[in-house]
Amino acid sequence: MAPPPPPPPPPPTRPRRAAKWRRTPHPSNSSFTYAVAPSVPQYDHDTFEKNLAHAGWTEQETDYLINTYSECNGKWPVVADRYDYPDSDRSMEDLKTRFYAVQATLLQLSTPITSMTASEYHRYETLTNFNAAQETSRKKLAEGHLYRRANEVDEETVLLGELQRIMLNQATLDSQREELRHRLDNPSPSTNGYSYNTSQALTGLWQQLLTQDRMKKNPRLRPTSNQAVDGMSTMTPTSAAPRETPRRPHSLASATTLPVDLPKADQMRYGVVLQERLPTGVTFTSDKLTKPRIAKSSIQTEKIAAILQHIGVPEVIPLPTPAVIEQFESIMQVVMTILDLRKLGEKEEHELRVLAAGQ
Repeated sequence: MAPPPPPPPPPPTRPRRAAKWRRTPHPSNSSFTYAVAPSVPQYDHDTFEKNLAHAGWTEQETDYLINTYSECNGKWPVVADRYDYPDSDRSMEDLKTRFYAVQATLLQLSTPITSMTASEYHRYETLTNFNAAQETSRKKLAEGHLYRRANEVDEETVLLGELQRIMLNQATLDSQREELRHRLDNPSPSTNGYSYNTSQALTGLWQQLLTQDRMKKNPRLRPTSNQAVDGMSTMTPTSAAPRETPRRPHSLASATTLPVDLPKADQMRYGVVLQERLPTGVTFTSDKLTKPRIAKSSIQTEKIAAILQHIGVPEVIPLPTPAVIEQFESIMQVVMTILDLRKLGEKEEHELRVLAAGQ
């Protein structure tokens, strides 16, 4: 008996396809996801009459502008193209100026400036600072740049490069000048010279310098033979050998000796004034001409200045001599006498008025 035939091979199976995703219809149209309506100002008739009225804009035209802005989604080129109000020919800058003014006014009415947040105040400032003339000029300039020729562009590029080179050279020159000034500048002194404005301080400085000079082998300072000024005895001790001091020429010694008694003519010629006691500190001759002009009150000072100006005394007298100072002091005595008499006269006149009013 023959064996049964083998079973037929199974039919070839097709490979299973991967499941693909399919777009399912959405109940709402997805194209409206990004359709965000622009914010437009809202107002009523009373608000317009009180705060938004303008001589060149009516309420109907303002409403038409806001509706057009809302329909065009805030695209100003489209708004300017679609704007077709009867008997109205306005540019884009005019439309922006009116729209921004309305929006800024309503923003201020809804939120006072003192209560605005940072973002709200920034928005309010941007709306109020819009300049139509500057915007028009900017557009004309941009339009002019569009129609430039190639040679004009090349020439402008060369000029800008030259200007940049000049500015760079100027900055380098300024830095070099500043460095040179810094090198030539004298260093600020570490000590203050105002500490030696009294006779005691100057005496102490002289004693210090004299002590330091005596410690040297070749001293250059000579004592003044005044023990109170030198601070130590100028006598040589007996136990020490006398120090040989270099002799100076007779002409130099005589030149350092100043005459005490001068003839009266020479004193007047050179402006020498002998005083029994010198004041402490540094004084100037011009102080004797400025201090008497200043009184206790500003009114008295103004009166003194008016009298001196009337008689021809200048405010500044350069290099005053003793004779000028003496004459000025005599004039000031007369001026003070006049002011005292005037004050006394005003007082008596006031008393007479009081007596006359009482009678």
